[in-house]
Amino acid sequence: MSSESSRRSSKGSSLYLFGGALLSLVTLILCVSSYSYSAPLSELAAQDHVLLSRGQEPHELSKRTVTASYAQTRMLGNIGGALGGSANQVPGAQTGAVIASPSTASPDYYFSWIRDAALTMKVAINFSNLNRTLVENWAAAEKVHQKNAGSSSYTQGEPKFNPDGSLFTGPWGRPQNDGPALRASAFMAYANRIGLSDPFVTNTLYKSDLNAGSLIKTDLEYVAHHWQDSSFDLWEEVQGTHFFTLMAQWRSMVDGAAFATKMNDPGASSYYSQQATAIANKLQSFWDSGAGRVQAYQGVGGRSGIDCSVLLGSLRGWNSKDIASGVDNTKFGPASDKILATHKQYVDAFRNLYAINKNAAAPSAVGTGRYPEDVYNGVGTSQGNPWFLCTNAASELLYTSLDIYQSQGKLDVTTISQPFFRQFSSSISTGSYPSSSTQYVSLTKGMKAMADGFVDIVNTHAWPNGSIAEEFDRNTGYNTGARDLTWSYAAFLTSNYAAAGNPIV
Repeated sequence: MSSESSRRSSKGSSLYLFGGALLSLVTLILCVSSYSYSAPLSELAAQDHVLLSRGQEPHELSKRTVTASYAQTRMLGNIGGALGGSANQVPGAQTGAVIASPSTASPDYYFSWIRDAALTMKVAINFSNLNRTLVENWAAAEKVHQKNAGSSSYTQGEPKFNPDGSLFTGPWGRPQNDGPALRASAFMAYANRIGLSDPFVTNTLYKSDLNAGSLIKTDLEYVAHHWQDSSFDLWEEVQGTHFFTLMAQWRSMVDGAAFATKMNDPGASSYYSQQATAIANKLQSFWDSGAGRVQAYQGVGGRSGIDCSVLLGSLRGWNSKDIASGVDNTKFGPASDKILATHKQYVDAFRNLYAINKNAAAPSAVGTGRYPEDVYNGVGTSQGNPWFLCTNAASELLYTSLDIYQSQGKLDVTTISQPFFRQFSSSISTGSYPSSSTQYVSLTKGMKAMADGFVDIVNTHAWPNGSIAEEFDRNTGYNTGARDLTWSYAAFLTSNYAAAGNPIV
């Protein structure tokens, strides 16, 4: 881990809690402090932020500690000006800026990262009651970020900004080229939702003139001309070529080509389409047939290549309106053979790594981290921990796959995916199984039980009021790292969408 490249490298040590009395005392203190503030339902309703799925309530589990409404409130509380009163966890932040965490020390995450913000706002854009003020305040904040990034030699590859919108100029891992792609895709989703003739779209989000500085066009042009560049990964630790980054870039170019056509910008559409094809070709090289999984990176040494980022790349690279691509191996859809095989190896890598997992055998769910070789403990370096967002990603991928199978009315077992499916039926043979078959019922029942298990783990290790941090300790199971991590809540909500049968667009 480079001291310049990781936001996960501040000084300190993990918090270890010993003794029942001390545990109870610490929990009580945390629950009554700002660390664990729970917004009243009346305040939530007053903000007109409602639950998730369009026309359907989210799938709820009986053991749930974290609720969708609570996660939504805490996520919004980390956005400048989104909530009022004590629900606002980021006082002084630029209006619309998505702050990674209210934590200002050990570790200090009181900044806005382009990646985290885009992933968070993609969730907000999927709210059943769209809050235009929320999204357009974010657009104004990102306009400032784009402008300030222009003063850097890395331009839109700048990943991190101060709470007031100014550019963070300290040592860091630069460039990070997933951010512009994710931001462009989020804004295109918003434009498609409000209508392409809306004045906000035509005046602010997209203008074909390269010199106009419109938000989407600026990002698409950056991606189109820089996707081949070496960059830092989403964990901000290693420089190379990364599956997650390329999946985000591919999605932005595919979306961008269609969007530019609709916006009467045919030259750009053609160019973006060409880049999408080139990125797709490059992505094929991440499949490691010998290992039987998708590798997370190229040009990075000292790691197995097993990484949560592959699951996240598949999920965020897939357009849920294109069901067929969800099982397409060349597009690495969530239910594709190669991604399912990778999911199994990813989860298995953590079964005996963390004490809290008790070496549970498949198909039991376990707490999962970023990658097995991780040494970041939430404050400094020693041993890595399970992450809430990664454990949620493990559940979301399974829920999403189930949604795809339901839409297609069948599932296919191949030699590549057979090890994954044999977790749920040890004698399953390769073949195509319609939804009416006993094999389909058995396999999907097992997948759902595993997905629910990951959510149960998140609930088990959340604070009693539902607050979740960045990580939970591999030995004690208690929250550690940045408190109330915005991305943790966003990941909980995207899993919740998928469980409800409505994966985010």
